[in-house]
Amino acid sequence: MAATMAEGEPPPFTHEDNRRFLQMLRDKKQMLGIGSPKVEVQFQDLTVETYVRIGRRELPTLPNCVVNAAQELASYSHMCTPRKRAVKIINAASGTIRPSRMTLLLGAPGSGKTTFLKALAGKLDLSLKRKGKLMYNGDEVNSSTPQHMHAYISQYDLHHAEMTVRETIDFASNMLGTNNEFG
Repeated sequence: MAATMAEGEPPPFTHEDNRRFLQMLRDKKQMLGIGSPKVEVQFQDLTVETYVRIGRRELPTLPNCVVNAAQELASYSHMCTPRKRAVKIINAASGTIRPSRMTLLLGAPGSGKTTFLKALAGKLDLSLKRKGKLMYNGDEVNSSTPQHMHAYISQYDLHHAEMTVRETIDFASNMLGTNNEFG
C-alpha cells in the first residue's frame, strides 16, 4: 500500500526535480559521447508457419469423440502418422523499421501481429518456424547476435502501479539499455 502524504507536505519529487534530473542525464550522456542506441530492422520474405493436425471432428458428439480418441492412440503408438499441414501465419512479408521512428502495426484480432513482433525480436515459440532474412543494422540475425540488440515486451501489463518517479525513470533507463552510473 502506498503511504499517504500529510496535508500541506510537498511531494517528494516535483516536475522541476524531474526536469533537472533528465537535463543532467542528457548532459552527462553528451559529455561522455553516449548517443541513443539506433537499430534498423530489415526483413525480407519473412514467413512464419506451423503445422496443425487435420481430420479431427470438432463437434463433441459421442461418435466423434470415439474416433478422435482412436486416431490419437493410433498416432501415439506409431500405427499411423498424424495428418498435419503447414499453416502460414505470416506470408513473405518484407519491410524496414527505421530507428527513432514510431511504427504503428494494425490488424484484426488473430491476424498475427504478436507473432510478427516476436519473429522480429527472435522470441518465437519453438512450434513456429521462421523463414526469410532478418537483419539488425544490416547484419543478418543468427544465434550469435547479441541479446541487447532485440527484445520483446509483452502486451500484458504485469506491473505494480505503485512505482515512484525514480523507480519509473530507473525502469525506463534499464529498458533503453543504459547503465546506472549517471544517478
